[in-house]
Amino acid sequence: MGDKNYKGEVVAIYFPSWHPDPHYQSWYGKGFTEWELVKTAKPLFHGHLQPKVPEWGYFDESNPLWAEKQIDLAADNGITVFMFDWYWYSGVRFLSSALEKGFLKADNSNRLKFCVMWANHTWSAWPAVTGIPGMTGQHIWLPIRHWLEDTEDACNYCCENYFVKENYWKINGMPVFIIYDISTFTKLSGGKESAYEALQRMNDCAKKWGFPGLWFVANIGCCGDNIYCCGWDRVPDAETLGFSAIFAYNIVRTPDYPDLPESMPVVSYENVIASHKYAWNKIEEKGLIHFPVVTFGCDVTPRWHRGVKLPFNFKKLNYEPIVTGNTPEKFGELCRLAINQSRKNREPRAIFINAWNEWTEGMYLLPEKKYGTSYLQALKSALQSFENH
Repeated sequence: MGDKNYKGEVVAIYFPSWHPDPHYQSWYGKGFTEWELVKTAKPLFHGHLQPKVPEWGYFDESNPLWAEKQIDLAADNGITVFMFDWYWYSGVRFLSSALEKGFLKADNSNRLKFCVMWANHTWSAWPAVTGIPGMTGQHIWLPIRHWLEDTEDACNYCCENYFVKENYWKINGMPVFIIYDISTFTKLSGGKESAYEALQRMNDCAKKWGFPGLWFVANIGCCGDNIYCCGWDRVPDAETLGFSAIFAYNIVRTPDYPDLPESMPVVSYENVIASHKYAWNKIEEKGLIHFPVVTFGCDVTPRWHRGVKLPFNFKKLNYEPIVTGNTPEKFGELCRLAINQSRKNREPRAIFINAWNEWTEGMYLLPEKKYGTSYLQALKSALQSFENH
């Protein structure tokens, strides 16, 4: 099992929050995007790299010319798939223009495959915008709900608009469909039997469109009580529900999380790398096909309440610690480890990178003022190190 070279997909997670959306405009005003949060972020301690300054400026990703530029940059550096966070709230779509008006309209879109992950979580207001330190139920904009007919509607929409595209990521002819939160999916569907039936209905829906079925992937990386933000205990449930593979959306916590001081809630990337290795092995003990994730880092301060100053109770406010030391060299090291981990696994193989452009969580491969394209170059170098074995 395993090859000298790496023969798998390199999947970059694409967060589509960088274009005007009717919902954003109704909540926050005309033209709002998360670029506003990026611009106004403030450093909390000496050496804290905020605000991030994108080399390409604050562009509108729904413009196909900008999509073309992103596609070329990704493809030139070894990325093979963009996985778009996809928001469907009982038929209401949100932040879909990056994919539908940008990527799919780009003249060079065939240079990359793409797929969608149903980001089935409730959408809440950010403290940075509301001025309220913590998230509360009073500031939920789009609640998530699940039922059988709605999952079929979601599948029909994807079949008609995405799966039929030649460059949609397929495994054995089956479109890859990813679900962000299988715990929420199961609970809101009415339990495991109902959730299983929902996936089977989606499978049958895809067959009616001429596909051999869907290839379901489950994210198990929602923090909960797990110290690593990685729920390997969810793998048996994923298998029972009918998922073919799993990945952990991000792995950002380290064993020292419970003891981090409120005066400096910071963790080193070295320890984050160690957490990745530990979590990958725990996941693979469970037996399902695993796509290792490479987490760029974590710094969600652009979304935090602007009045936050150290020290503060980051756990009570549900704010994740800030990752430091995630240099291009260290990121490249983690990429090599993930590729090697994937090479040991049975096919199909893939690594996931979090993320291509989630600037407000400190996870991005797009060029930034301090490091330019160095992170992408580190990824490309890691891939080439296996190609040249």
